[in-house]
Amino acid sequence: MRDERSHQRYAGPVENDQSRTADPTAHSVTLRAATSAGVPSLARLIDGHPLFARYGLTAPRLARGLLAGMTAGDTVMVARTAGVPVGLAWSVPFGAFGHMPYLKLLVVDHGAVRQGVGGRLLGDYEQASFAAARYAFLLATVGNDAGLRFYKGRGYEVVGRLDDHAHPGVDEWILRKPRPEVDGPR
Repeated sequence: MRDERSHQRYAGPVENDQSRTADPTAHSVTLRAATSAGVPSLARLIDGHPLFARYGLTAPRLARGLLAGMTAGDTVMVARTAGVPVGLAWSVPFGAFGHMPYLKLLVVDHGAVRQGVGGRLLGDYEQASFAAARYAFLLATVGNDAGLRFYKGRGYEVVGRLDDHAHPGVDEWILRKPRPEVDGPR
């Protein structure tokens, strides 16, 4: 949830399972669960991105984190356009306050920004989240105005702020989106 852009594009293969195909209006984006074999290549989506550099996050460090998260039961979804990985979403089923879904990371390749990739990844996270919980949570870096607009435009509200939480000198907004009520309040 840090940002939806990256400066480097990866064009190699990624191993996947559990395919889901996006709406064709979203530029033929497909979503698939990542497998451990594809993680090192996916982690390179953050290479050269100044926002992730603020956190001291490198591709090798992200790859280790993704693998550890997947082993612990986290979900890592890969977005592809024309077979090329262009984004990823890492979510933790009970990562927010120990009982609510938390979107830990959303990355979209710089060349795929504004093509529906971030929206598809976020929508997939929300669909899984709202099947099990009342709220979906994420963090957005203070100063990442484009990211904050992206999330607010999709129904997230700022409910708090964490200063120096994830990394010294980096502050973050806590955002929450309530599950849409189909038949009114429960």
